[in-house]
Amino acid sequence: MAKGGTKFDAPSLPFHEKPVFHYALILLVAVSLVASLIALSNTNQLKKAIVPKTFSINDFLKKLTAHPEMKGYVGIAPLNIVQINSDNLANLQAQISGLDVSYIGNFIVQYTDRIAVYDYNSDQLKGAVSLQQPQQAQLPNDFLVKLNRHPELKGLEKEQPIGGQLDEASLGTLKQQFPDVYAGAKTGDFLLRYSKKLIIYDYNADKIVNAVNLQ
Repeated sequence: MAKGGTKFDAPSLPFHEKPVFHYALILLVAVSLVASLIALSNTNQLKKAIVPKTFSINDFLKKLTAHPEMKGYVGIAPLNIVQINSDNLANLQAQISGLDVSYIGNFIVQYTDRIAVYDYNSDQLKGAVSLQQPQQAQLPNDFLVKLNRHPELKGLEKEQPIGGQLDEASLGTLKQQFPDVYAGAKTGDFLLRYSKKLIIYDYNADKIVNAVNLQ
């Protein structure tokens, strides 16, 4: 207390030393942290949406051909695999009836005689449509006679197989995808699919290179 009763106020603290400044600073840090977490979450969601999930083609085909409707395609490389997305949906709808936005993310798998719509993530076969068989290339007159003499063809003599000769490009792809099945195959061999068997046949040597049961 000064002379004459005059009261002097205590010196004022700088703002950065006041409790309210510290509370405000803590609040600002907390808000920034929450905003950063939200931004990170949104980034991860966006990344999942725009970056396709990578997968093994061998695992893809193994799971697909495990379905009863597709067992006849074990060891057969599809002609094409297309994933349905928002960019190609309209074009695909013009070719395949029944497709809608619910099919986005699914795969269209095309073989010479069948098209399948497959949800790889849930391992669900959405549909499979048989196509009209293409006319087979002219075979030697004694082709089926020689082929049906082999014991691997017992019970299949009356069945007309689907297939043709392996060229270098297709054989290379098949060996990458199914090395065990096509290990002994060579360009010019015949790949023949029956209802219950897949046959690789060397006509010139009259030899069954491999026979794979499909059921």
